[in-house]
Amino acid sequence: MDQNAFEEKTRETQESKAENALLQPTAKRDKLIEDLLRINFHGTTSTFDYNLQKRYEILRVGNVDRLIRKQKDPANNVFKFVAYLKMFDIVKEAHEGIGHSGGKKRIAEVKKNWSNITQEVYYLYISFCEHCHQK
Repeated sequence: MDQNAFEEKTRETQESKAENALLQPTAKRDKLIEDLLRINFHGTTSTFDYNLQKRYEILRVGNVDRLIRKQKDPANNVFKFVAYLKMFDIVKEAHEGIGHSGGKKRIAEVKKNWSNITQEVYYLYISFCEHCHQK
């Protein structure tokens, strides 16, 4: 499995997406965190701020701020991380964890914990999977 090729193709896919797409570059994630910190300190000043605050939250883990999707049901203690740097590892673990089978059930499992790993990313990984090509 060529992780570099997967990440390059994912970067190309990210760049071709619209600004509001789920698949976003790391720099955009960092900007969102910066904006959320500003909003939490100074309050909302625009429609963009309001919408951002409505969609995302920051979860501080040690000294690191992680971007998470806002919970639709606050009583449910499950939250979804926004994946960026470890996308390859997340999809690999999910794919190999079920014996290299793909499909919508596995994608649904991944989406329980991660908000921006789409079918497109999952199937992109499968296209690079040597074991699956040998079948």
